[in-house]
Amino acid sequence: MTELPDKLKPGLIRTHEIVLAVAASILMILPLMITISNAVNSFMLQFQVYMFLQNVAAPIEAKMLAVVLQHVFGIPTAVSGSTLVMTGQTSFKVYISWICVGWQGAALFVVTALVGLRGPYTLKSKLLVLFGGLEGTYLINLLRETTVILVNMYIGDLAATVYHNYGGVLLLMTWLILFWYAAYTSVLKAK
Repeated sequence: MTELPDKLKPGLIRTHEIVLAVAASILMILPLMITISNAVNSFMLQFQVYMFLQNVAAPIEAKMLAVVLQHVFGIPTAVSGSTLVMTGQTSFKVYISWICVGWQGAALFVVTALVGLRGPYTLKSKLLVLFGGLEGTYLINLLRETTVILVNMYIGDLAATVYHNYGGVLLLMTWLILFWYAAYTSVLKAK
């Protein structure tokens, strides 16, 4: 592993401090967040953005999940709009709602990027980190959704609900910490 240049160390430390503070805060208030999730959803329903997410992003997400389930896990899967139908030994349906497409994770990544990309870095390295982070955050969300479906199929609804509500947050926070460490040690270049 390469040694981190001294110019980049304060930025890495600052970003990790923020990500860890956000992670600790989220874990502390997670039960409250789950409780107020319905209120946030109701608030978002007042805006047309959710319609875009439901009508455009959710069907695309459903197709991506079908590809992963079918080609990686060998589960025959059909898609109708935002609904996945898994067939085989047992039939199983999953509806992908606008709230599931990962906009919260993307928003959290953007917040960390606003802090993490401050400083004397080249534009090229900042763009690489920004687009790589958005792509990685999307893939982490796809992993989260896939694992929630698999847990639900093979273990049950309760386990899937607990994993969805808690495991997804832990997965996202782990991704952000590892991503920013990699960004500061390997991608961001000082001007």
